[in-house]
Amino acid sequence: MRYSYQRLKEFGEKVMKGAGLQEEEARLFMENLLYADSRGMGSHGISRLINYSKRVRCGVITAGANAEILRETSSCLLIDGHNGIGAKIARESMDFCIERARDTGCCAAAVRNGNHFGVAAFYTKYAAEQGMAAFIVSNSEAAVAPVGGAKAMLGTNPLGLAIPAGRNEPFDLDMATSVVARGKVVLAQKEGRSIPTGWAVDKTGADTTDPAKVLDGGYMLPFGGAKGYAISLFIDLICSCLSGAENCRTTPHFWSDYEKPQNIGYFMVVIDPDKFLPRESFLERVDAILDEFKACPPAPGIKRVYIPGELEAEKERISLEQGIELSDAVVQELRAVGKEYGVKADF
Repeated sequence: MRYSYQRLKEFGEKVMKGAGLQEEEARLFMENLLYADSRGMGSHGISRLINYSKRVRCGVITAGANAEILRETSSCLLIDGHNGIGAKIARESMDFCIERARDTGCCAAAVRNGNHFGVAAFYTKYAAEQGMAAFIVSNSEAAVAPVGGAKAMLGTNPLGLAIPAGRNEPFDLDMATSVVARGKVVLAQKEGRSIPTGWAVDKTGADTTDPAKVLDGGYMLPFGGAKGYAISLFIDLICSCLSGAENCRTTPHFWSDYEKPQNIGYFMVVIDPDKFLPRESFLERVDAILDEFKACPPAPGIKRVYIPGELEAEKERISLEQGIELSDAVVQELRAVGKEYGVKADF
């Protein structure tokens, strides 16, 4: 069924304020979750509310923390997230970069003491809507085996890229470096569904369609074999070694460790196209290329070619008009969370 975006947002904000978040960070946090749900990425949406609220309440996420610049040059920032909620720390860090890029043309930031920040497009498309090209990556707890390995050593390590356009939606790539995000396996287990072969393996290394076997000592697989493994390792290196954050092997587990902060690392780059070409010229060139791809003859059985992020933008428009689509299992869990915090689930 579909449920009102606004009512879900108000419900989630009340829950997170009950857990300890301040009003403004609860608002931004819920915008982050529902942005994922509205764009068809339920693995990173409100289904995670139970885990986030528990992490805030028990103190492994610090309420009220802000991003702080520790070291800086005109175009490089080292930022401490002070263990704040990921949506807030990543957005504040992106704002720092956007502000600097308007002056210098480009700004890169390495962030330590972060937490899981949800979908990467929440930050890169935000920058693109302000006329900036943006890149963001994050490491995360080990859940993916390297090619040829039989042990989880890398996170699903997301990658987000966005480039503004004029008459088109921005180019907007948001992806895990595993075949799929691990949250999709968690959500499949909640909803009692099997998963496709090729997403992950069980603890013996055998293919499985049972999400429970993946979550019980199994591990995810990198997308594209050795290519995905290499990109994921690059993300872990740049996020942990530049910022001083934990690496994927030492990061406490989001889903099960409620005693130690994660200290995840982010790395982001923002570029102001105005410093390269006049804005109108840049946007026209971007639109011309995107139009070329949208006009590509479709393969048999395919409606048309989409540019990255276009399908998600269509889903978002439908969700805002008709409501967020949630499974009965997720709704049941939300009602239980609401009861725990004394918040009526009237969505």
